Amino acid sequence: MNKFKTVILTLMTLVLSACGSTPQPTIELQSQLLNQEKRVGIYVTEIEAPTTSIFGASCLLCYGVAAAANSSLDKHLESLPSSDLASTKEIIYEGYKKQTNAIKFIELDSKTLKNLKKFKGGLGFAKKDFRTLKEKNNIDVLVVLQYWAHGAYRSYQGYIPTSDPQGYVAGIVYSVDLEDNKYLQYQELDKKVVVSGEWDEPKQQFPGVTNAYYQAIEQAKVSLEKIFL
Repeated sequence: MNKFKTVILTLMTLVLSACGSTPQPTIELQSQLLNQEKRVGIYVTEIEAPTTSIFGASCLLCYGVAAAANSSLDKHLESLPSSDLASTKEIIYEGYKKQTNAIKFIELDSKTLKNLKKFKGGLGFAKKDFRTLKEKNNIDVLVVLQYWAHGAYRSYQGYIPTSDPQGYVAGIVYSVDLEDNKYLQYQELDKKVVVSGEWDEPKQQFPGVTNAYYQAIEQAKVSLEKIFL
């Protein structure tokens, strides 16, 4: 399943690059728009097991070769717990707790989110219309924390690797004002850490890649903490 998702992510990246659309820039937290009465709901998407994200192996045959070459690394990564990455939600919670007394984690149905209407507000506004979630969840601000890839990153040209695996965490955190669907904060996370020494260790334990992965998580934590400074 993780492999399939990585293929889709790779193809989506290629398509989006070809489209040449203007990416949403980082938006620092607009704390002046928050107060103790604002009701904040934090939604954390499901965190899959860590795996190797392969970029550049754009054809299915190329990807199959690359996936096979990294199968031992994948098996090792998938044995690692995701609890350290999952704990980053507490950084978001504590950060918003300084802004308001009304804060909670919420659960949202993935189908509901998928079926939300598009919102054509341009840069600075969410692309989905989240405003319908205000009354349903009794919140004024929706905060989303999502990790779409974590574990290791490896680049390819066709079926030929152009980099060794690196520790990797990629995702996004943003908050939306449910009154006008405007971003109150927006930041993408893309942390890559080069492995120190040889990455392809004997006995398939990959300590170098494991250490780089946890370093990438720590870098992600630092970035999340800086949101509230």
